[in-house]
Amino acid sequence: MNSQIQLYLQQIQFQGSLEPTIQLLGKLQTKHLLTIPYENLDVALNRGISFAIPDLFQKIIINRRGGNCFELNILFSWLLRELGFSVTNRYAQFWRNVAENTPVEEIPMHQLLLVNDAGQSFISDVGVGALAPCKPVPLIAGHQHREGRELYKVERDEINGWMLFEQAKQNWRLLYSFRDDANDAMFAPRLSKQKNKIAMIRTAHGRHTMMNNEFRIYEGSSLTTYTTQNDKEWLQALQRFFHITLHA
Repeated sequence: MNSQIQLYLQQIQFQGSLEPTIQLLGKLQTKHLLTIPYENLDVALNRGISFAIPDLFQKIIINRRGGNCFELNILFSWLLRELGFSVTNRYAQFWRNVAENTPVEEIPMHQLLLVNDAGQSFISDVGVGALAPCKPVPLIAGHQHREGRELYKVERDEINGWMLFEQAKQNWRLLYSFRDDANDAMFAPRLSKQKNKIAMIRTAHGRHTMMNNEFRIYEGSSLTTYTTQNDKEWLQALQRFFHITLHA
């Protein structure tokens, strides 16, 4: 095992066998979501972004930052390939919180991973930040996937291709969709135009979220909201809740 893989595994606090099985994939995916946040701070602060593996490794592992869905899943796919997994990167359309009449070209773009095991593909995704599966989801039309109180299902049609739905208040809501040919070779990442500073991370008992100077701490059924009053407080909260230290 090379030193970069060792550092990555230390960052996500993983120890154990590295035989490339679906069980290992589930453990790595869950650990990743509990230790590395989704965040868009470089975009919101007008800083440059690189999708080159050395740059992503420096940012996320060495500098202990998070990233957007492209950054997180590109780097995670590198780790999986290094460990012997068969991985395909897929671009998707992200439908959560999108108005019904939104033009197709304005629907946020997302990246996810398909991991093949013994001829069966599984969705693996560490780039959503908010509620989304923490374990691999079999790419089988009609399959339902439960994690605690969260319930997801996979469907497929001619227009949208593969679709991952989430159950929300007894209704099914489309989370994202992608086609079999939506790979890296055919698309360029279209970064979100979101100007708000955002960070999200799962925790063992809930999740932490941040939008601008408002921090929300979800623990079980309770919610605590914390609003910072100045840049110093904001940077301290960013470190406390997301373990992110921003450098000039």
